[in-house]
Amino acid sequence: MGREERVTFSNNRGQTLVGILHRPAGREPNAAVILCHGMESGKESEKLIALCKRLSEKGILALRFDFACAGEPEGKFEEITYSGEVEDLRAAYNSMLRYQPKKIGILGSSMGGTVAILFGAQEKNVAALVTIAAPSHPEKITERLLTPEEARQWRKLGFVAYQGQRLNVSLLDDVEKIDVPKAARKISCPVLVIHGDRDDTVPVEEAHELYAALGGPKKLVILQGADHRLSDPSHLQRALAESIDWLTQHLQ
Repeated sequence: MGREERVTFSNNRGQTLVGILHRPAGREPNAAVILCHGMESGKESEKLIALCKRLSEKGILALRFDFACAGEPEGKFEEITYSGEVEDLRAAYNSMLRYQPKKIGILGSSMGGTVAILFGAQEKNVAALVTIAAPSHPEKITERLLTPEEARQWRKLGFVAYQGQRLNVSLLDDVEKIDVPKAARKISCPVLVIHGDRDDTVPVEEAHELYAALGGPKKLVILQGADHRLSDPSHLQRALAESIDWLTQHLQ
C-alpha cells in the first residue's frame, strides 16, 4: 500500500506551494508524474486524486499540487496567469528532481493542460505529456466568457468579476502574449490529447489544432458526448484509463 505525504516548495516569486505526494509501496520508483489542475480547481480535484492513486499503484511517484492562485497557497485567485502557473510548475518539477526519478511526465487538465504544454516547450527533459480539455487559444477568454462590454471594462478598470471572483487585467495581458500552437511545435516527447466533443468551454476544434501542431509521438482521444468537466462518470473513467496507459507506456 502506498502512502500520501504533504510537501511544500517555493516558486520564484517567493510563494510557498503545497502538494500531496503519492509514494508507491516497495522500492524507490523510477518514474514520476506531476498533475496540474484547472482554473477553478485545485489539488483536491476528484480527477487528480484518482489519477495519483492509480499511478502510485503502478509504481509511479505522483504529485498533485495547488498553483499559487488556488487552494492553500499564499496567492490570490485574481492574480492568476498562465505564465505564473508555468513558473509554479517549474518549482514543482525542480522539487520532484530531488527524488531522482529517471523520467518525469506531466498531466494537465483544462488551464493546467495548457500550462503543461507551455512548460513542455521549455523543458526538454519532460518524458511524456497528457492534456485533458486544454485550451489552445487562451486569448479567446474574452469572447468565450464575457460580453464585449465586460471585456472593455476589464481593460478599463483593470479587473473583471468572473464567477463571483475578481480577475486582474494581468491575465488579459498574459494571454495576449501566449502562442500555444507555437509552443506545441517545440515539443518532441510523446503527448496524449484528450477532449470531449460536447465541451462548451473549450471547443473540440482546439484539441484537433493542438494535436496537429505536435511533432513527436502523439495520440488524440475524442470522448463522444463528453463535456468540459467530464461530469459523466463513464467519460471520466475513460479519460483516467487512457491517461494511465499513456503515462505507464512512456515512463516505465
